[in-house]
Amino acid sequence: MASEIVVGIDFGTTYSGVSWAVNGGTKTIRLINDWPNPNSTVANSDKVPTKLSYKDGKPHNWGYAVDYREESFRWIKLLLDPKNRIGRTAEAVLTSTKLLGAMNKSAEEVAADYLKMIWEYTKSDIQRVRGDSWASIYTLRCVLTVPAIWSQVAKEKTLKIARMADLPENLSMVTEPEAAALAVLKEKTSEEDGSLEIGDCFVVCDAGGGTVDLISYKICGLDPLQIEECAIGDGGLCGSVYLDQAFERYIKTIVGEEEYKAIKERDKKKMLQEFELSVKRTYSGDDKPYSVDLRGVQDNLDDGIDDDTITLKPSVLQTVFDHVIGQIMRLVEKQIDEAQERGNRVKAILLVGGFGTNRYMHRRLKEAYKRSQIQILQNNGAWSSICRGATMWGLENSPNSTYTKKTVKARLARYSYGLCYSVPFNESKGHLMQDRWRSPTGTWMARNQMGWLIQKGDRLEDGRVMTEQISTPVQVSMFSSGTRAFLQELYYCADDDPPPRREISVKEFCTVNYGIDCGKLWHEESFKDPTSGEKWRHAKFDLMIALDSATLHFVVIYRKKPVAYTKAKYKEEM
Repeated sequence: MASEIVVGIDFGTTYSGVSWAVNGGTKTIRLINDWPNPNSTVANSDKVPTKLSYKDGKPHNWGYAVDYREESFRWIKLLLDPKNRIGRTAEAVLTSTKLLGAMNKSAEEVAADYLKMIWEYTKSDIQRVRGDSWASIYTLRCVLTVPAIWSQVAKEKTLKIARMADLPENLSMVTEPEAAALAVLKEKTSEEDGSLEIGDCFVVCDAGGGTVDLISYKICGLDPLQIEECAIGDGGLCGSVYLDQAFERYIKTIVGEEEYKAIKERDKKKMLQEFELSVKRTYSGDDKPYSVDLRGVQDNLDDGIDDDTITLKPSVLQTVFDHVIGQIMRLVEKQIDEAQERGNRVKAILLVGGFGTNRYMHRRLKEAYKRSQIQILQNNGAWSSICRGATMWGLENSPNSTYTKKTVKARLARYSYGLCYSVPFNESKGHLMQDRWRSPTGTWMARNQMGWLIQKGDRLEDGRVMTEQISTPVQVSMFSSGTRAFLQELYYCADDDPPPRREISVKEFCTVNYGIDCGKLWHEESFKDPTSGEKWRHAKFDLMIALDSATLHFVVIYRKKPVAYTKAKYKEEM
């Protein structure tokens, strides 16, 4: 059997990262940090900008090679999730949306073109390390990371762009916070300070460019490391790009809307790049003056504008940071409360992701949790932890894996998942008259009743599969030919206590269409409609649902064989 290389890709809003390892021997993870950079004075960077420019309708420059004078796509990831309303008002997203129209391209096409550039460079990196004949020695397995708060539609789009970008068929997804937790906690177990103990609970705050995801884990074992989720994950659209947005709004206010519009696009981009590198990354809440350059802006000494330079007032800068960090702190507090309500004592908050390296965020959280003695930890390599964790996850979850136990032992369901049934009508059970109907068997039934296979907060052991048998009345005769079409819908609900009936909070998750040969259906148990005398048959199906880190697998089984799986059509939220 050919050896395997596992590649972890963190496709981010502002920056992306890649790491890989050979699934054998020491399984040493190599982080790509020598990205093509024509203007660099810094030798290496753990990640590469998620930027792409086009020339004559074809991809031109990507990553660090994109010049600020070029028209380029930025923050394109925010357009992949239909639920994301906030990000669409950002200047960079509006510019990208306008460019999509001008170039007659979709967000998926641009994301796929960018991912293709990353993938080609990754293969050249593997070639440099493993030699020219690597492709005949190794098979490739790829793991893509996605925000935990993303809708299923956005996750499906991610798989679609991966296929468009010619990534390997052997492709999986893992949520960003789970990948980050895997990297950080595994590295902590290799430290010799005994800082991890069985029963310890950690809140992982993955603060990236677009999204902030929170997930909490309890340590169940140390050798090997085993963890399980101990609070229902949460998150929000309050990543560092919203700092850029707030900062740009402030600049517009002091410069004036009309004057700001008149400034050249490349000069605005240069200013935002300076804010990113010289202000955003280093700000620690001090009174130190910060400034950015903006060519073409009129002097206004009262507002700190002089000779194309804008001096930022410490109070204004703090307000900009507090607005976004305040939202993250509320999410952290909610996650800690949730973990403690479930009987866990939180030992530390692990900050990961690009924004997770911010010193001011560390300071604010440290001040907030000083009394409760919860430590705030920022590890080295926090920026690249997601892609390294994705590679680790891929190594553990590979069919070729030599790991006996997976690190993540159990997860908690973020939603309830279920089916909509008709059940025998019973007014004493609260069934409504408007749901009453008469079935072919002559029984009065209540439609729109929910059967919840997974309830929000359920502890789901890794690899656990939920099964449910359903029976559908069909009319077929011994002369029927061809296939009979069936449709099965799966629903979800975000309520803590999902309702027994299909109400407004119960949303359609996905639909599976499948067909069964009429010749097989004719052999099913038959019955007669007592009123019409028509003959019907009971078609029995087993439905199977399995949840892993980022994917829900919904399979329909008929006579012990799968008839529909992973071909689900996911409902896009409006």
